Amino acid sequence: MLDKTLVKKNFKRSILTYNDNACIQKHTADKIIELIKNNEFQNILEIGSYTGILTSKITELNPKFKRYIAVDIVEESAFYLNKINQKIEFINEDIEHFKTDIKFDLIVSNASLQWCSEFGEIFKNLKSCLNNGGVIAVSIFNKGNLPEIKEAFGVELNYPDEKYILDMKASGILSSDSVIKKESISLEFKSPTEVLRHLKNTGVNSLKTYNSIGEIKRGFKILNDRFNNKITYKPLYIKDISR
Repeated sequence: MLDKTLVKKNFKRSILTYNDNACIQKHTADKIIELIKNNEFQNILEIGSYTGILTSKITELNPKFKRYIAVDIVEESAFYLNKINQKIEFINEDIEHFKTDIKFDLIVSNASLQWCSEFGEIFKNLKSCLNNGGVIAVSIFNKGNLPEIKEAFGVELNYPDEKYILDMKASGILSSDSVIKKESISLEFKSPTEVLRHLKNTGVNSLKTYNSIGEIKRGFKILNDRFNNKITYKPLYIKDISR
C-alpha cells in the first residue's frame, strides 16, 4: 500500500526544485489546456495544485473566474498559489479525504491522481461535483509508466491500464463520448545519478525507500547498461462532461 506520509514528505522536500525539473508535468499541463481552451469557467476546482504549474495556466485562461479552490496534500503550496492569484482558496487535504457540497464548472488535475488508491472511484466522486455541462479534465500516468525504474529497482505505482479505463466507460463513470488520449515521452540523462536526481527533484521518488547501497548499485547498473540512462513517461489524458 502506498505510504502517503512518504509521498507528502518527498513532495515537500522537492518544492524548491520542482518547477525547474518538472518538464513532463509542464507538458501535461499544456495538454490539459488544449482540452479546455475553448471554454470559460466561473467555478473551478483543482486537485493536486502543488506549485501552481497548471493553476497559472488555468487562471490565465479564465481571468474572470468567480471561485477557484485548489487542494493539495502539501501545505506549503498555499505560498505559490497566493503569488499566482490571491483569490484562490487553498485547502490542505488528501484528495481521498476531501469532501465538498460545492458544484463546479471545471475540475482539473495534473499528474496527481495516480497517487490515489482507486482512480476510478476518485474520478466518479469528482465528476459528481460538476454542474450540469461541467467539464473534468485530468492527466495521470498510464500502466507501464517509468518501466526502466521498475526494471532497475522493482517498484511502480498501481497505474490504471487501458482495460481499467474501458471498464470506467462500461460502468458509466466515463461518458461514451469522453476524450481519452495517451502519449509516451522519453527523457535521457548522462548518468543513473542524474536519473534519480530528476525523480527526487520532482517528488517522484515516493515509491520506495532503498534499504542498501548494493540495491542502489544494482539499479544504477541496469539503468546505465540496459537503458542508457533513459526513462519513459506514459501520460494519459481524460476529458469528460457532466450531463
